[in-house]
Amino acid sequence: MHNGTFIRKMTRMQNVQRWDEYAPHYHDNAASHSFRVAVFSLMAAFYEMNEGHEMNLLDVLGKAIFHDMNEVQTGPIMHRTKKEPTLIGHIERMERSASLGLVELLSQSLRPHFHRFLVEAEDDSLEGRLVDGIDSFDAMLFVRREVAHGSPHFDEKFEEMKASLREHPVNSVRWLFEQVETGTGVAAFIENVMRMDSVRRWKGRFNTIDDNDAIHGFRAAALGMFSGLLEQEKYGVKVDVVELVARLLCHDLVEGVTGDVLGPVKHSTAETGSAFEAYEKAESENLLAFLPSYMQPAFRRYMVESKDDTYEGMLVDMMDKLDALIKMNMERKMNGAEYEVTYREQLRKVQMRYENPSMIFFLAYILHDLDYVTS
Repeated sequence: MHNGTFIRKMTRMQNVQRWDEYAPHYHDNAASHSFRVAVFSLMAAFYEMNEGHEMNLLDVLGKAIFHDMNEVQTGPIMHRTKKEPTLIGHIERMERSASLGLVELLSQSLRPHFHRFLVEAEDDSLEGRLVDGIDSFDAMLFVRREVAHGSPHFDEKFEEMKASLREHPVNSVRWLFEQVETGTGVAAFIENVMRMDSVRRWKGRFNTIDDNDAIHGFRAAALGMFSGLLEQEKYGVKVDVVELVARLLCHDLVEGVTGDVLGPVKHSTAETGSAFEAYEKAESENLLAFLPSYMQPAFRRYMVESKDDTYEGMLVDMMDKLDALIKMNMERKMNGAEYEVTYREQLRKVQMRYENPSMIFFLAYILHDLDYVTS
């Protein structure tokens, strides 16, 4: 097994650029895209359940987060090229082979789950069709933003995508599209999610690797899915993996409104920390008010109460810190003067604070592979 190699390849999702052929104003990559697809798929799944349909939320989240991970092997391929009759069979075989290779990197106990998430990501199940539809929905949102900015190469694509979504066979995909078309409160919530790739992290430091809230949300949620399932399947720990991953996806959504304020500023004094906590809670409640009432209780846990005193809340905090450690580890190899000291400090903090199975596994195996394995 090469679990660390799997995590290494997961971090490379942000290097898979999208829409380059269209000369976009905004930059997009497979990590940011997968983050948005996962959040929108979660919303769509709640809509479907409210309409009386059964949904496997674990599969929805897993498929949404990992559906494009094979692109770290194949690179991005334009939709038009994928559907070319002379190429479609070849491309599908390459993508399946890449996905199978990624699954084989994992521990045996994790492979059945990740086979569904990667190899069967967009299958004929309701979950697979939903994720496939939301993939197109997110692409439309990106194109829509480019058109609004005046980018000349997207007009025809925008009309094509709108026509497809208006007639989409999955009800929740059509519903989300209608919210955007009519400018409802749900559309305002969606716009906030779209802003996450503009919220830069690690401000005030010299960075060689781009990082923003969408990329961070993707990495943290992907690491949470891996760690939660590892604790559950390999170590027999009772973990609500859906709750954990949903919280990781949504825990920073309020920063689309508030921005990412540096930790030393937010926690400079106890009073300052309390003031920021109250401010962020109030802004989170304002965002929640945009959602249908039946979604609000769950999304309140995901956003406002993400780091509560439950086991899942502790894991959210841990994954948040581990993702920071991963970022520092990537930076220090090219940028040691800026990040070496803070990397060592962060490593010491997580070693001293957490003793649960996935942390021990991460420190013993994953971190070693991130440092020394090059494949």
